Amino acid sequence: MSTDPEYDFSPYLQARGDNWFDADPLLGAWLSRSDLPEDDRAWLRELGEAAATRYVARAERVERRENLPRIREPDPYYRGGATEIELPGATWKTLAEVHGSRMWRADLDERARYAAVYLLNQNGEFGVTCSVACTDGLARVLRTHTRPEDTRSAQVLAELDAASPERWIHGAQFVTEIQGGSDAGTNRVQARPVDDGLYELSGLKWFCSNLTADYWLVTARPDGAPEGSHGLGLFCVPRRWEGAPNGYEIRRLKDKLGTRALPTAEVELRGARGWPVGPLDAGLKTMVSIVLTTSRVHNVLAAAGFLRRASREARTYADFRHAFGRPLSAFPLLGDSLRRVSEAADLAAAGAFATVDAWTRAMAPDADDTTRLWARVLVSVAKACATRHAVPHLYEAMMAMGGNGIEERFSAMPRLWRDGAIMETWEGPYTLLLAQALHDMARFKVAGREEAFLRHGLGDHLDPSDAADLAEVLQGPEDPARVRLWGHLAPRLWRAFEAHALAELTGAT
Repeated sequence: MSTDPEYDFSPYLQARGDNWFDADPLLGAWLSRSDLPEDDRAWLRELGEAAATRYVARAERVERRENLPRIREPDPYYRGGATEIELPGATWKTLAEVHGSRMWRADLDERARYAAVYLLNQNGEFGVTCSVACTDGLARVLRTHTRPEDTRSAQVLAELDAASPERWIHGAQFVTEIQGGSDAGTNRVQARPVDDGLYELSGLKWFCSNLTADYWLVTARPDGAPEGSHGLGLFCVPRRWEGAPNGYEIRRLKDKLGTRALPTAEVELRGARGWPVGPLDAGLKTMVSIVLTTSRVHNVLAAAGFLRRASREARTYADFRHAFGRPLSAFPLLGDSLRRVSEAADLAAAGAFATVDAWTRAMAPDADDTTRLWARVLVSVAKACATRHAVPHLYEAMMAMGGNGIEERFSAMPRLWRDGAIMETWEGPYTLLLAQALHDMARFKVAGREEAFLRHGLGDHLDPSDAADLAEVLQGPEDPARVRLWGHLAPRLWRAFEAHALAELTGAT
């Protein structure tokens, strides 16, 4: 038996830091642009400490195989099907702390809100951040479309506003169906009017994440509505109705590559009661323009949060670990690898923060048409490119840590890498979002003013050749060759946007 002392990893663990809010100069530079109340800043500091300490431990715990979500066995007497999901206590604790905090206060500074999202995502999805994204979408759509007579929606908003760790709610959004996937215009779930402004929804939803949410936003086709996307309504469906499961059955949980701590299921609705949100004939438009767009912004912040964590972990480990008489970080090739990951993390963070700013500016009542169109196009391109670009850098960070980097109990890197791949699939895949951005630019007449439009967001980082390429694309946005040119141009524009955003932030530091 060896008498050598065990290897001491404590210097590495200590060097990872105990407050990710205080340790992030780019985040600080971005927040310095807001006149944050001291209460909001103190909240973020507390969250930064929680993310770096107890949430790290919880994220590791909930990802263990024995703790993954599972369907609770139905009644042994066959009185109804499966309706409940079992989650580990660590997930419930974090959900209560996050949703019961000031997260959903209507008057919270938007930069503070999305700084919190960025900090939380440094632990991956961990059964929490999808819930945060969906609840944000729920709050935004209800605040936009609730009228004085909409007492049920008003009650949901009141519950969000009054949230505490002891009494809180969260949301989910169910769009995808088996026959159409991203082609939501083919949705078949039916909505039948009953009484008191309520509808009963019936049919199968194919990808239902955050199933334990209290309120689900669900697309469905009202009786008599036309086929296609214009025939869909959006409904708020409580998970429970009058103390019992609200007309649904869980068919199975998805066995996903990543976001394993998040319960994602196939759900059959069997007369689930709900009420319309927004115009009944514009449900898909409402879902996409508010709910899914909100989640896409969260995806961009997730990619940045994942990379910030990966860069920090890989650098700290490479400085700590010695081989052949010197730290790993002293080897030139590994040093280059660490620099690539660090630069990618800085660019992703700056790009994410600037995307939040562009999106929130566009929602202001006095925003002009160019500001609104730029934000619309930007969110689509940002979500597509930020999530796709993150994955290879997450892999590189994992490889920089050698064998310990791929060991699930030692390192968060495998989980971040898997979760990163899932981020690209959420709320519209890469090619769909780039196609949507191109469609929007053609529809809203960017042709003829390409350079001015791009300079609106890229400033002095605009390459004139990129404006020329966009002009070529917009001469025939349905032409396959021009669409392929857009496929090469869009990621170049995103890199220019990130570089411009980073230059602005570091200049203000």
